Amino acid sequence: MEALLYPRPEAFICFHHFPGADPAFVYLAGLGLAATGLYSRAIVGSGLAANAAVIPDFFGSGYSDRPEDFGYSIEEHADVIAWLLDQLGRKQCTVIGHSMGGAVAIMLADKRPDLVQRLVLAESNLDAGGGSTSKSVISVPEQEFVATGHAALLDATRQSITAENRALAVGLGMWQIAAPHALHRSAVSLVAGVQPSWRERLYALRMPRLYIFGEHSLPDQDLEILPLHGIETAIVPQAGHGMMLENPDGFASAILAFVAR
Repeated sequence: MEALLYPRPEAFICFHHFPGADPAFVYLAGLGLAATGLYSRAIVGSGLAANAAVIPDFFGSGYSDRPEDFGYSIEEHADVIAWLLDQLGRKQCTVIGHSMGGAVAIMLADKRPDLVQRLVLAESNLDAGGGSTSKSVISVPEQEFVATGHAALLDATRQSITAENRALAVGLGMWQIAAPHALHRSAVSLVAGVQPSWRERLYALRMPRLYIFGEHSLPDQDLEILPLHGIETAIVPQAGHGMMLENPDGFASAILAFVAR
């Protein structure tokens, strides 16, 4: 693992930077999750390992710093990733974003198309309103979430883990080490959305784009809507929102097939 000191605020962003063929693949995680742990099973032992990889943890999650004087908005996360790729000399990457990380990837591609050659979104946020987790997080003010809400989220998640959704335990482990104030501020940004929306920005992009669904997340009207805007779709079988944990081979195969095309 490596770390670089981001200048404003002064805080270390931690990441893996693995060698391999170009273009580099950049892996961005969802709300409060650690990319450094989320994607490893999908990369190791699959064709994804042939390409160079940049796997950063957003500020406030994983091994990265959790500065208090940072807004943790989707746009601010995108700015940090753009800065990191500039420091590493990476251009024209294949950027893969899961859930909130997909919204960050869209912002990155919109603001810095020189950094993004292809865009892969795994059940990304496209519209304001957030999802069930982000709505739950912001149901109380930040101070209350930091004091008691974060612990309540962990308890509720722990109680919902079953033999059928054991991958949720991995997500729980990542949420346990996420900074509560960072979780809350990012959730606020997800629910508020942006103008133009992430969906509108995605439609306007001209690079190849893929949107991946987990089979257990269907039906979803975007499976029919997105191709009307030139966006390819794929379905990972026997998986839901946590597809890179639930079926890592299927997730990797969907990305490799898209890149091959």
